[in-house]
Amino acid sequence: MRQKRYFTVAEVNQLIPTLEQELSELRQLRQKLEALGAELTSLFEVIRHNGGHRKSPQFLQLTQQFQETIGRLHSHGCHLKDIDSGLLDFPYLRQGREVYLCWRSGETEVRYWHDLDAGFAGRQLI
Repeated sequence: MRQKRYFTVAEVNQLIPTLEQELSELRQLRQKLEALGAELTSLFEVIRHNGGHRKSPQFLQLTQQFQETIGRLHSHGCHLKDIDSGLLDFPYLRQGREVYLCWRSGETEVRYWHDLDAGFAGRQLI
């Protein structure tokens, strides 16, 4: 069994450029999937009966890229809370108890923490 990873503020701050890039990619992929999905939704009934649509491979490829990008974010050990705002939580030990460091895309450094059950509304300055 793998031991739970706890972050330091410095470790999160070092990850920020990578996180920003991956969140940007995730948002772009989601936009493409939503647009393509809207186009294909009306065709799904037809597709089921005639063996496919020329954009089905593109949809499947975008879906795979989306899942891989989420996987990369999770591989850092963080928890993705919201794609739109780029909200991520990182397990952190504060005065001997587990809390989350809370970072949102656009913030230049992690400056907040919150209790495990408090969420974004419970953010407090470090």
